[in-house]
Amino acid sequence: MYTICFMARRPFEDFSPAVYKKLKEAHDDVKAVFITCDKQESAYIWAKFTEEEKKDIEVCEISEFMNAHWDEFTVDKLTEMEAKYDAAPIWKYIYTDRYLIYRDYDYCVHTAAGLFAFWEYVFNTYHVDFFYDEVIATLLTYAAYLVGKKTGTGYYSLMFMRACGMDLTHHYILNDPFEKMYDMPEDYANIPVTEEQRAAAEAYLSKFEEKHSKPAFMQFSGKKPKWKPIFFVLPFFYLRQRFFNPLTRDKGSYIYYKAYEHTMDQLVFYLRYSKGKKYFKKADYSKKFVYFPLHMQPEATTIVCAQKYEKQLYFIDNLVKSLPADTMLYVKEHYSFLGIRDNSFYEQLQIYPNVVLIDPWEDSIKLIEKSECVATLTGTAGQEAMMLRHPVFMSGDIIYKGAPGVMYLEEVFGNYQKMMSEYKRPTREEVIQYMAVYMSHARPGNTYVMSEARLADDNLKLVAESMYSYFKEMKHE
Repeated sequence: MYTICFMARRPFEDFSPAVYKKLKEAHDDVKAVFITCDKQESAYIWAKFTEEEKKDIEVCEISEFMNAHWDEFTVDKLTEMEAKYDAAPIWKYIYTDRYLIYRDYDYCVHTAAGLFAFWEYVFNTYHVDFFYDEVIATLLTYAAYLVGKKTGTGYYSLMFMRACGMDLTHHYILNDPFEKMYDMPEDYANIPVTEEQRAAAEAYLSKFEEKHSKPAFMQFSGKKPKWKPIFFVLPFFYLRQRFFNPLTRDKGSYIYYKAYEHTMDQLVFYLRYSKGKKYFKKADYSKKFVYFPLHMQPEATTIVCAQKYEKQLYFIDNLVKSLPADTMLYVKEHYSFLGIRDNSFYEQLQIYPNVVLIDPWEDSIKLIEKSECVATLTGTAGQEAMMLRHPVFMSGDIIYKGAPGVMYLEEVFGNYQKMMSEYKRPTREEVIQYMAVYMSHARPGNTYVMSEARLADDNLKLVAESMYSYFKEMKHE
């Protein structure tokens, strides 16, 4: 019997119950515990099941647990949890949470202690074997990972395949905080591949070299902020959310706590973009430059996978002081992030004479090809540069770390020229070998959270079978 714990908050409130039902149809040895943030989400999940189906499920509500024990979650309790679950220094983990980083000290202490206690209760009470959630980008998930290491509960997530044309058809499984494919071998160069696998990798690489296609998932993002009539009524939405929605004042549901603060975001982003676009410049390709595409923030790719440099101005500061006299740094905003980043960031960039902020709509592949090197923390641009056999260095920890030609640079300051002098361009065959091994570990099934297609019946069956095969493999290790 497998007891699986599923995150069921948004955006998993439809996906997790649907996948579980497919698991249950094919395999009777599965029970489920669903995790919700508040009573509204709990009611939504219970309504998904018949009375008979409810016999094999439990719903655990974070808010209910946190509020019942709030006064117990003191700094002494947090210190206890820090030691008990090998989570020292605890603030390292608190600072990976994209919600808690905006809260005060006392709230962070109570919530952090409570999250560890919550998972301790859930995993031990229901004897959970595996816990499914998003990639680690909150302390909610990180605490589950750390507690699970002690209780024997395995964390896992389903990540869409990056940079190989399979992002809306295939996924891979990760079970660590750094978005790595759990079964991707480090010695990929020595892993035998079939002719079919090699041919598939070469075909994709050839297509990418010729057309430079964008990842399919980007169809869901990358739109310029525009004026909308709804802006006129946003102040009324704010008042309704703040004073008439008790869920936004529920301290125990920390992800939605004070959510009314973001009611005006669409208008703020529009106004910010309208003012900030004056900082964007066209690229001058006659100059030598290093290309650094900015990362979305706060996201797991920075606050977890590149924590040292998640303050990207700090990374830029280290890098620009390390470049040779004839080389600029071209920084390009992520076009899915327009208006979200405060314009003070762009103003800070103006201080650096060898930095140019590039128009978000400039062709990223052209910037890669014309640059001396691509600098990235964990971004897809680094993976694309690797496939083009172009120099790339990364200062984070993510799936393509160790790929051919990718240089890892933990200490950026003063090391750029040394790194470039030691760079050895990989052969095309080396890239094909890496891609063949990488693509061969893809699992059928669309798991991208913004794609409605992931809820299609046939797709849910593929995802459920992927999960079950993983359970069996891990249980027999």
